[in-house]
Amino acid sequence: MKRTKTGLLVFVLLAGTALSLYSSSGLYLPETKKAIVEVKYISAARVHNILIPYTSREGRIQVLRERNILIIEDIPEVVEKLLSIIKGIDVKPLDLQFTVDLILGSLSLESQREPMINELRSDPVIIELQKLLKYRSFTRLDSSIIKVQDNKYSTQRMGGENISLLLRMTPRLIKEEKANTFQVELRLSQRQGISEGKEISSTLIDTTLSLKSGERTVVGVSRLDGGDKALILILSGKVIQ
Repeated sequence: MKRTKTGLLVFVLLAGTALSLYSSSGLYLPETKKAIVEVKYISAARVHNILIPYTSREGRIQVLRERNILIIEDIPEVVEKLLSIIKGIDVKPLDLQFTVDLILGSLSLESQREPMINELRSDPVIIELQKLLKYRSFTRLDSSIIKVQDNKYSTQRMGGENISLLLRMTPRLIKEEKANTFQVELRLSQRQGISEGKEISSTLIDTTLSLKSGERTVVGVSRLDGGDKALILILSGKVIQ
């Protein structure tokens, strides 16, 4: 009996020593906390990539792509930090509004379009274009207001009966001290027809530009009809939320 009690005591002492060594070596598993977060405005996969550098050695983050959910498990203080980061980046994108003017420049004066010419005559942008370009008349082919969220993709059909155009744009707002600036990826293409069930188009303007909020800017000029006419794209933008 004494031998049994002695053996049990030795086992307890050894177990305590082993646990102490396990703990002091840093191999023990500390208390962890789990949080389930539904991401609303950006992809959970993107948030996952942002959070990974901030996790501890014991932490892990699981992504449920189909539900846009993150399952976070880490030590409590790290979980709180990760939740704070998510709160700062998972915010509703700002609503932006862009005004797009399509101007048709021509080498010849066309009397039937005189009213439109007179309308544009006092436009500061058109006045500058008259100094830079050789075209004698300018008419507004189309005008459109496009509402899109920050860093989101948008498409708009423009032109009219005689010319079918598709405008694709992705704006990104850059906040600055004096004025907001937009960085806009933009492509304007013209529909040429359909071949074998597929739409055929040609790119007229393909560019990335910086645009100050409230400022009207000439995005590009593309020749039409062998150079006798030109399509001029003018853009302005502002934050509406």
